[in-house]
Amino acid sequence: MAKFLNTSATNYYLEELIKQTRERLIIISPFLKFNDRIKELLADKDRMKIDVRLVYGKSELAPQEINWLRSLEFVRTSFCQNLHAKCYVNEQAAIITSMNLYDFSQVNNNEMGVYIQREQEPDLYRETYEEAQRLIRVSDQIRLSAEKVEEDEDNKDEKSSDDYSKLSTSRI
Repeated sequence: MAKFLNTSATNYYLEELIKQTRERLIIISPFLKFNDRIKELLADKDRMKIDVRLVYGKSELAPQEINWLRSLEFVRTSFCQNLHAKCYVNEQAAIITSMNLYDFSQVNNNEMGVYIQREQEPDLYRETYEEAQRLIRVSDQIRLSAEKVEEDEDNKDEKSSDDYSKLSTSRI
């Protein structure tokens, strides 16, 4: 039977879902900003050569997120226009939730979700998995890059000497 999740439970089951992944992990979230724990878990899946598909819908990725994602060989990213869904799926379970994979949301927001086990709810799991697959198909696979933008002489007086980054994405 599907299980209701509050914010804390969503975080817990999401970590467990990632840890228990043995074949494939699908992460669908409009916004992405990974906390250290999620980064650690995803890096471990990458070391295990597990296929991770990450679908996001907002292009405001911080340079450090882009650089970290680029370092993962088995994580593929896709951009889905007008994405609002949040869903996390492996070969055994799925979570459908209001929570973005965004560190602020995981700590500060009041979220709800539903945990679905394939064995107990095969039809509901299958429908969730199929919709996640559809979102992957309609998304553009993206190669992420973060480049430092050099300031021109005219702007040096107006702006501080902080580094500026330009985010770019290219479709594969």
